[in-house]
Amino acid sequence: MFITLKVLHLLALMFGSVAVLGNIYLAFSKGPHDLAAPDFTNKLRKMFRHSGLLAIILFWATGLALFITQYGGKISNPAFHAKLSFVILLTAIVLFTNYMAPKWAKRGGPPSYIPKLSWVSAIALIVSVVLAVITFA
Repeated sequence: MFITLKVLHLLALMFGSVAVLGNIYLAFSKGPHDLAAPDFTNKLRKMFRHSGLLAIILFWATGLALFITQYGGKISNPAFHAKLSFVILLTAIVLFTNYMAPKWAKRGGPPSYIPKLSWVSAIALIVSVVLAVITFA
């Protein structure tokens, strides 16, 4: 059971990383060369958004299961609590962008702050991984 949960947890981390970094790569690719394939770019954004949402759901489900089954629901390490804060921030960004994306599409695209939000999610993901390593070594 532990190995299955851990594998699913790491797969969720992998797919979440792809989603976060994919959005950053798309932000870097803005320019004249991108204009010929806006439909493809929009499909990529949608795939990254959906894979990020599925990843964060799986991440929480497996993380909570590991927390309860392996640690009895108690971890008093400050790094763990800090990690949870960054994961909550990342979850809020993923839920917000998935909720708002259809509305933004009707208005002609996402607001200008979205690339910055992608950077915040990338930093939150990296910091949460570092804190997880510190916590669980």
